Amino acid sequence: MRADDDRGGSVVEFVLLATLLVLLLFGVLQVAAYVYARNIVAAAAADGARHGADLGIEPSAGAPRASELIAAALGPETARRLRCAGGRTTEATSGLQVATVRCRGQLKMLFLPLRIPGLIDVTSSVLKEGG
Repeated sequence: MRADDDRGGSVVEFVLLATLLVLLLFGVLQVAAYVYARNIVAAAAADGARHGADLGIEPSAGAPRASELIAAALGPETARRLRCAGGRTTEATSGLQVATVRCRGQLKMLFLPLRIPGLIDVTSSVLKEGG
């Protein structure tokens, strides 16, 4: 065998390049899964805040509603990782009462075996009916 023989070199190059491309693909899929979950949580918090803003309903009732929607869309394990809290606050500029739902927690990595936490913190506020 000669020293300048490069047989098998293309196989090694393919394996190295394919490994990098697979890691890149999994990274893109992880970011997509995070954005999808964040959008679900934001929509659930907004729906919970609208529910808590209804006339005759306590604003804190929006948090369980948001948790139910998260559990239905993302599964009960993810819903346990995300905690939602609701309440009544006063908007600073107008002084009006608003119903607020805040959901926060951590997502588990799906595609990459890394211990990087996917933190989600979403707050939604809606003007309370009847003042």
